[in-house]
Amino acid sequence: MAKYEKTRVLSIFEAGSYNAFFIGTQGFIFTTLAIYFNASPLFISVMTSFPIIAQMFQIFSSRINQIIGSRKKSLVINAFISRTLFVLLPIFIFFDVRSEYIILIIILLFSFFGTFVGNTWTVLIKGVVPFEQRGKYFGIRNIFSSITGIIMLYLYSIFLEFPNFKTGLLLVTGFMAFFSVLSAFLLMKHEFPEESEKISTFNLNIFVPFKDRNFKNFLLFMFVWSFAIEFARPYFSYYEVAILNINYQFLGNMGIITSVISIFLYLFFGVVADRFGSKNVLSLGILLSTFSPLMYFLMNATNYRSIELLNAIFSAFAWSAINLAIFNLLLEISKEPSENYIAANSFIAGIAAIFGSLSGGLLANHLKNIEIHFMGDPYHGIQLIFIIGFILRIISVILLTEVEAMEKPIRYKGIFSPEAALFKRREINFPFDLFRRNRRKIKKSELPPSVDVENEEKNQVVTNDNKEDKE
Repeated sequence: MAKYEKTRVLSIFEAGSYNAFFIGTQGFIFTTLAIYFNASPLFISVMTSFPIIAQMFQIFSSRINQIIGSRKKSLVINAFISRTLFVLLPIFIFFDVRSEYIILIIILLFSFFGTFVGNTWTVLIKGVVPFEQRGKYFGIRNIFSSITGIIMLYLYSIFLEFPNFKTGLLLVTGFMAFFSVLSAFLLMKHEFPEESEKISTFNLNIFVPFKDRNFKNFLLFMFVWSFAIEFARPYFSYYEVAILNINYQFLGNMGIITSVISIFLYLFFGVVADRFGSKNVLSLGILLSTFSPLMYFLMNATNYRSIELLNAIFSAFAWSAINLAIFNLLLEISKEPSENYIAANSFIAGIAAIFGSLSGGLLANHLKNIEIHFMGDPYHGIQLIFIIGFILRIISVILLTEVEAMEKPIRYKGIFSPEAALFKRREINFPFDLFRRNRRKIKKSELPPSVDVENEEKNQVVTNDNKEDKE
């Protein structure tokens, strides 16, 4: 694997350059660009859904790779087509050409061809990064990507404050164009194992993973998780801006806090994932993410500052763990040919995201002008979406416990606990064992010969009592 050290380094820089321009397609920066091109709210809504819809086309990645001839060629061609389109934006702005269809077509093609880049890259990178190093490596990669994202977000915000608005937009889109081309160029310099680049003649069949019981459990988890996220995701910002009228600068500061904390946590969770398993890290991240909808349900115009700060911190812990571990877990449980598994995952996640966003939108239309009173306290109708999102996230982490993956129990010495004198070391699967549905009692015949069965049963009783007290 030392042969591909250069590729691993290039991949880190590619992640940073990609995020430097991709940040401009998100949030208030993209909304500003869309409005400049006279895009209506309907067009903005459609454009933001393109990346989700495009995931469903990943099932055709293998066929496209076969037509082009190799995975690397397919990766580079699709990357250049999707990313270099952003070079057109500063040109149109410079010549004052404004049409909502311009930015619509650019985002549509970027999402469509970009989805093949992501699928092919996922397959190829498995041959470059050893399994035992993936947690740490992708942690470092995400750190670098986050740093560039923070820097460019800060610069883009300054550019948009220029007195000459057109000049500011030219600078924003100019940097986006530069980094989009740079990221595609860095992908071209990647080297992959020959066996990874070869295209087999098999036909992609996304139904094959559904015969894999373990991966089928993972797909069920992904469907509920993706549905839960897209169901409530748009309404966190809507509640902040449209209902509570929170200052944009304050929201930006909270975003920076989250990003800075995440930089350190990516490396931490990378090490933890390598040691204890990506599934444990992912479960912990999802559990922490449940605090966000719960806090937003309790947030109002008088307490939003403290809750936003707490949410920024919890979000950093939650999403740094989720973003790192969910990708590693997918690689871990996928079998060869992995294209079937990765495409099936993308297809299910895409369908769930579409259903989630549509159902959340329909419900929000009915709740946006409703005020609910509970025990004399007023709640906006939108806040009910947060409660539903909270419940869906809890369900998703329960479903995750059914996925079989590498899990190493988290060990600690209870030196400050009353039972420390009884146990030299306690072993737990924290905090995920609480949700397992298929527990079974260990039979005496299954214990090692060296184990004192009588003492083991006594210890098990004490441990269960302690768990019940904590629960």
